[in-house]
Amino acid sequence: MKNVFLIICLIGSIVTSWAQGSNNDPFKGPINISSQGVLDGVVLKEEVPLRSKAEYEHVRFSDYVWSKRVFSRIDAREKINHPLFYPYDYFLEDWAPPIKRSDIDKKDWVKHQERYSLWTIILRHIMLGDLHVFEVANPDFPTIEDGFQLKYPIYSSMSNDPFFEDMKYRKKISRMISYGGTGPKWTYEDGNGFTDYYQITDTTLSFDQWFNNYAKDPNMEVITREPKDELKLSFESALELGSSYLAKADVVSFISSQSISAYNIKEDWFFDKERSVLDKRIIAIAPVARYKPIEEDDALDDWEVAVDGLNRFRDFVAVNQKGALVSTDQGAFDKYDGPTIEREMFWLYFPELRNVIVNYFVYNEKSDAQWMSFDDLFWKRRFSGMIYKSSDKFDRDLNDYRYGVDALYEAEKIKEDIRKWEHDVWNF
Repeated sequence: MKNVFLIICLIGSIVTSWAQGSNNDPFKGPINISSQGVLDGVVLKEEVPLRSKAEYEHVRFSDYVWSKRVFSRIDAREKINHPLFYPYDYFLEDWAPPIKRSDIDKKDWVKHQERYSLWTIILRHIMLGDLHVFEVANPDFPTIEDGFQLKYPIYSSMSNDPFFEDMKYRKKISRMISYGGTGPKWTYEDGNGFTDYYQITDTTLSFDQWFNNYAKDPNMEVITREPKDELKLSFESALELGSSYLAKADVVSFISSQSISAYNIKEDWFFDKERSVLDKRIIAIAPVARYKPIEEDDALDDWEVAVDGLNRFRDFVAVNQKGALVSTDQGAFDKYDGPTIEREMFWLYFPELRNVIVNYFVYNEKSDAQWMSFDDLFWKRRFSGMIYKSSDKFDRDLNDYRYGVDALYEAEKIKEDIRKWEHDVWNF
């Protein structure tokens, strides 16, 4: 009996310490914890999100007798999809990108206390290092978007906190989840009145050596009037990114959930002969946001490529807290009233995402006492997805050969063909 009591106390202390968390380990989800005897409700929601995803049924290749790949769009405007997009989060005006794990949930990022939107979950766990991001296109050919094949992963050489420890990885990821721009290059006017840039011509020099070399030049005495701490940060960042120019701090704001207009999913419908069922598996998912229209002839210069800033093929148009469209121009966030197009931000491997979303809960309109997880929502198909592409010999979207209502009819025809195939299996 004493041993049982000790085990119960040990488990309780572990759960309590996990729920309380630490400065270096943010919560894995919103938890309703009573404080000072105040209970917001009838019961204390004590379930600690430590669950793992339920594994899919194993399918042998010999039993995989028929399949069809389809791409669907989960639109935020459809009411059945609202649990994926609400509640909104937003960033306060004085918000700054986190520089360590304990900064992820600081008060400047305003979120719901009990539940998050799917984008809030994705954003948190990308920064926590639980999700790997796949680019939508080859960086060398940004207009050819075949990233749904998960061919262009963004990896880091650091296994521990790559978002906060690896500068190059952080730059690449920030380009995917934020709007803004690379900070302007440091400029100066020499004694002859010419404007030029501070450059690193010898990468073996330390910052102090580089600074002193400039300070010795009689035409460069202006460098001694620059904020030395900021110059040092720019110098170290340029060395790590392989740039010969020093850039000031980036102008960046993370994308909030209000800017996500849809999710695109890639899934396979297949027939498993062993179980005699028509099954489906989501392979990948991509959040969709607004961008400025593509300008094919607007190429990047060498400096922009070096610092891996926002390239002009993927300029975000975000939605601010007041619901207005905003974009970045010349280092300032301004209202935007131009044309926009909707494109995938990046792709995520869905089985990996399942490990995360299984511990976050979705609002249930019928009962607040019976919330299901996001993983349950996808498993039970509690969403509406409109097919916009399917596997065919042309490898094209429906909008490439059907328009308006005809595209909707074509999407329904694809669904009907799948249902017809299943029906014909059992009718000879």
